[in-house]
Amino acid sequence: MNKRTGFGLTLLVAMTSLQGCDEPPVPKPRGYHRIEFPAFEYASYTHPCGVSFEVPVYSKIERIERGAPEAGICWFNCAVPRFSAKLHCTLMPLAEEAQFVSLVEDAHQMVFSHEMKAAGIRTQQFDFPERNVSGVLYTLQGPVASPIQFFATDSVAHFLRGSLYFDHAPNPDSLKPSLAHIEQDIVHLIETLAWTQPTSTP
Repeated sequence: MNKRTGFGLTLLVAMTSLQGCDEPPVPKPRGYHRIEFPAFEYASYTHPCGVSFEVPVYSKIERIERGAPEAGICWFNCAVPRFSAKLHCTLMPLAEEAQFVSLVEDAHQMVFSHEMKAAGIRTQQFDFPERNVSGVLYTLQGPVASPIQFFATDSVAHFLRGSLYFDHAPNPDSLKPSLAHIEQDIVHLIETLAWTQPTSTP
């Protein structure tokens, strides 16, 4: 065996050994952008249609002027640009008990219309008798269009319904941290909710 053949055989053995030590490639898990969450700070807001509450300082209220004046209905959004999210709200006056029962049933049906895609639906009742505010907060797990919904009412004159939407396709994994933060903001809104004297029509 000459030197060239010996060198070639040695190189082949070395390459074979190196290949045998390689582990099969493992794909890296998909990552998501890190989100810097703001501190929980709130400011009071009073809507001219007759409701007040505290909202995050990093949010803004979008009044929808068209509303439904003939029915006394007000529509507005609580937008949170840094999370690309909006809480769509509808404030409706109550005229009779049958209307109250119908609105509660509508809110319930709206939540459970997502049942096919929801991995679970958690309900949380709240009651603040000192402010005549009670209702239900719904939290939906899974790739649903509106992961948080609620209604609040005094069961006599006011009924407020809210639904949270993101401005992009629902992805439970990537939305989970943002959703947990916004849920606390919505809970705070409900905990500070109060009915006021209307100062304008829709």
